[in-house]
Amino acid sequence: MDKRNIHEQLEELQQQIDELEVGHSQKANLMGLLEDIELELSTGSSVDAEQVGLIGRLEDMVSHFEAEHPTMAGILNDIMVKLASIGV
Repeated sequence: MDKRNIHEQLEELQQQIDELEVGHSQKANLMGLLEDIELELSTGSSVDAEQVGLIGRLEDMVSHFEAEHPTMAGILNDIMVKLASIGV
């Protein structure tokens, strides 16, 4: 899987976060997750990914947003699948 595709989806996720009408803490959680994914992609260290539990956090976010924000949940799910395919 090409990391460029993941970066494109991360940009789309950023736009969705900016437009999302949720509480500040939920936006902060999403932004923190986005930053951790970008850090993981730039460093390429799978140990860091295990420490912060990126896949688990993504799964939690997908579950949280599925009903009220299906577009956001879909983007998060796609990112999770792509990260898993490159071994993150």
